[in-house]
Amino acid sequence: MSKSVTAPVLLISDTVWERRANEILAIAPDTQPIIYVGDEPVADDLLPTIDIAFFSSDVWPDRPRGLVISILKATHLKWMHTFSAGVDSPFFIDLIKKGVTLTNSSGAAASPIAQTAILYMLALSRNVRAWFEHQDNKEWERHEFTELDGARLAVIGMGPIGEEIARLGVALNMQVEGIRRSPTGHEPCPTFGFDQLSEVLGRADWVALALPLTPDTQNLFDQQQFARMKTGAHFINVGRGELVDESALISALNSQHLAGAALDVFATEPLPEDSPLWSMPNVIITPHSSGASKKSELRAEELFVSNFALFVENKTMHNVVTI
Repeated sequence: MSKSVTAPVLLISDTVWERRANEILAIAPDTQPIIYVGDEPVADDLLPTIDIAFFSSDVWPDRPRGLVISILKATHLKWMHTFSAGVDSPFFIDLIKKGVTLTNSSGAAASPIAQTAILYMLALSRNVRAWFEHQDNKEWERHEFTELDGARLAVIGMGPIGEEIARLGVALNMQVEGIRRSPTGHEPCPTFGFDQLSEVLGRADWVALALPLTPDTQNLFDQQQFARMKTGAHFINVGRGELVDESALISALNSQHLAGAALDVFATEPLPEDSPLWSMPNVIITPHSSGASKKSELRAEELFVSNFALFVENKTMHNVVTI
């Protein structure tokens, strides 16, 4: 890691600076903040002075343009922290290639995302859409539903999000199995390598996808992968949209090979209006917001502040991203 400067110059949003200024200045009293306000890039004469940048969640998705432009033009940038866990965008990759240290907020949103995944399972298993429709129509209609108790859940990707989904699944008395590149033996459920993906999928009633996007995982779930799943299984994606061949997913849903799906991420976002997924009664769509809680935003800020202290002491930071 690059050696810290005596008086770090920090590019930070107005919202985060208001909340965290006292903590940051307690760590390095001579910190010089450049406050990002609105959505316009900072002044050109300030760009060469920036050492550190924080891409915080209050900026995304409504006003990232000016911040991104400023970061890309900050020729002496040493370190950037991002609120997100996923760093598959070319923007992040280019920064690393330029020699910028990149840290992410992996784990900050694991709890709300995992809870949302469980919400999807409860909603699909109970067909809550029918209950809501009956309520809207003032109809006293009953229907049976399928319990999660005893059902088999496969969690594909056992990072912080996947491990939390697995833990909650175990708490609901589901039979949980995980897939990750290199099982550690400390996961909350039996976990296997990708060489056993087909077997795990074939046993699952529910499949929760929580992988990062890499060249190896792009379009991992294609027609063949969906065919390996049990007839009547449900599919959940809280990872990245590009992990899934959407046409293959739509086909599996139309043929009723899959009983339903819940999707928070898509290959194209926002999801195009002409996508058949919008009108499928057995599909839940959320706008890439499964982790959009205030607490997850604050946890990402706390991680940045913690890393800031390590940076100014020239120590190894948490969650350093490598390619």
